[in-house]
Amino acid sequence: MKVLSSRKAQGMGAAALVAIIAGLIFLYILFLPSVDREDLLQSDTEKKSVSAEDRVLLLENVGQLSVGEDLETRKDIPNVFLFETTNAKELARENPFVVRKGWFDTQKKDMMFSLSDLANTENVLLTFNIKSQKGGLTIMLNGHTIFESEVGAGNVEPIKLDKSLLQQQNTLTFAASPVGLKFWRTNEYALEAIRVVGDITDKSKQESQNVFTLSNDEYENLKDADLRFIPYCSGQTRVGALDISVNNRNIFSAVPVCEDPYKQKLPSGILNQGQNTVVFRTSSGSYSVEQIFLDFEYDKTTSKTYFFEVNDTHFNDIVDSKESVVLTLNFVDDDKDKRGVLDVNGHLQSFDQTGRTYSKTINSFLKRGNNYIRIEPETELNIIDLRVEVQKK
Repeated sequence: MKVLSSRKAQGMGAAALVAIIAGLIFLYILFLPSVDREDLLQSDTEKKSVSAEDRVLLLENVGQLSVGEDLETRKDIPNVFLFETTNAKELARENPFVVRKGWFDTQKKDMMFSLSDLANTENVLLTFNIKSQKGGLTIMLNGHTIFESEVGAGNVEPIKLDKSLLQQQNTLTFAASPVGLKFWRTNEYALEAIRVVGDITDKSKQESQNVFTLSNDEYENLKDADLRFIPYCSGQTRVGALDISVNNRNIFSAVPVCEDPYKQKLPSGILNQGQNTVVFRTSSGSYSVEQIFLDFEYDKTTSKTYFFEVNDTHFNDIVDSKESVVLTLNFVDDDKDKRGVLDVNGHLQSFDQTGRTYSKTINSFLKRGNNYIRIEPETELNIIDLRVEVQKK
């Protein structure tokens, strides 16, 4: 009997110990953070399923995309470089001369110079040296006194000519000051190295004009047109407004955000059958406008746009080079030419192939949150699926 009681007591003790351990495990799980608790309770199969699902950002059955015959959906414009150049230039030079003033002897000197581009001429300076002097010196510009003083021999500080007094044809008059009642005296100045210099800005390269054409079929079937471009600036604070006009109608006028892709819709009726002109112009500063093209949509054309999201975790891993995002198009294997344009958040990638699969790493095109992909066909495309997938490096 004592043996049985002892065994029974041992069994009850073991059961109590198991119950205590189970309770402690339950409390441990209960007080874990929710993310860790869910991860602990998920089965390996569930984890693998969730992980695989999370890696596929987009999977779509696209089908057929067609384009009308001989209709160009994209017309490229050459890169445009707009800039101004400012150079210091000698505008006039005069041989050495002497001016004097006395009761019985007076000699003045007129120096003529012209400004062919007055509007773009700045910082016009008169420079000269004084070889010898007696008395005061007076200088006039187009009849207005700009200098009146007695100065010693040697280099004279440059005299800035007021732009409001300047004309296309100008006259500088040099004269010695009067001697007053001292009839026996003569004031005299000997000048040399007399020059007029200024900064000339060349604005002839601040405008660029390009031409593109629309065939009769393109013009008749045109539905919408967008101008796309990316401006690169010499410095955001040093550039003026960028103006763009199509067929003499302004479609864009602003100081753009440098290196941002722009998509500007063209107003209805602005385009002509045949020749069309697009003009880029800036008032100041320098621009390099690149990746310029016109994007056309026709009634005969089919394009498709898809949206997907990149969450914070994936985006941070992409930035840290831990993950890559790969876009894949799977075509019907028909050995036909497959040409088109992929637009990923405004970044354009052309493809031209006969193979069944096209893949492209698109890390640099992505942004945190919502993203889009647009497929624009240039030939008839039969696409089985579009896939955007995260791959570990």
